[in-house]
Amino acid sequence: MVDGVFQPEELSLFRDIFDEAVSDLPAQMRTPVNQARIAKQILDCAAAGERDPMELRVAAALNDTRAA
Repeated sequence: MVDGVFQPEELSLFRDIFDEAVSDLPAQMRTPVNQARIAKQILDCAAAGERDPMELRVAAALNDTRAA
């Protein structure tokens, strides 16, 4: 990320991790609210400089979807 902008290959990685995290949820939990929370977790982690796919997956998995 340079000047707050993610590169296309980074966005592709984030999208793959997002899609994986959403597909791992039970169907009834694949709500827009939960999807937004997962995306935020991934992007927050990435904004802190993380690029390791496993760490980004952990960030997505740590999403608290119980409230939605």
